[in-house]
Amino acid sequence: SIRHPNVVIVYGVDEFDGAVGLWMEFVDGLTLKQSLHQRGVFGAHEAALIGADLCRAVAAVHKAGLVHRDIKAQNVMREAGGRIVLMDFGAGEVRTNQADPLRRPTGTPLYLAPEVLRGQPATVASDIYSVGVLLYHLLTMRYPFEGRSIAEREKAHANQPATPISDLRPDLPAGIVQVIGRALDGD
Repeated sequence: SIRHPNVVIVYGVDEFDGAVGLWMEFVDGLTLKQSLHQRGVFGAHEAALIGADLCRAVAAVHKAGLVHRDIKAQNVMREAGGRIVLMDFGAGEVRTNQADPLRRPTGTPLYLAPEVLRGQPATVASDIYSVGVLLYHLLTMRYPFEGRSIAEREKAHANQPATPISDLRPDLPAGIVQVIGRALDGD
């Protein structure tokens, strides 16, 4: 139901041989993860442009009453012509504020907001947090909180502050440092 130039068009959901899958628009390009591996960290200007397109995409998702729940470098593509496209809605769900005691975190642990790691429902704020982690990663090839497991990530969130991006990239303009810091703050 989302029609936005920075969101992949999902045509439908089908089941085949017991597996459920989405069928969607073909985007000819590279994921941001592939781009990182090919060329290394992004510059501030390029990351800011990607961030702006991605924020427009996420706003369209939220306006439709959904949360993506798995925003990461593997799920964002740059089309051959330069268009940034948010992909992979397999973890997406209708926004809710209902806590579920049996809820398990869904998404990629390195990108999950602290409240989602604790089992709370994904929200607009948790998607924004994931955008902040993605931008941090594009600019440093690292993550603000690192850990090999969900438990290690939860512990890192609870016991230590994020490594300031300006410590890793002192060359970054104050504006992008502030935007990423605000996204990761979550308040």
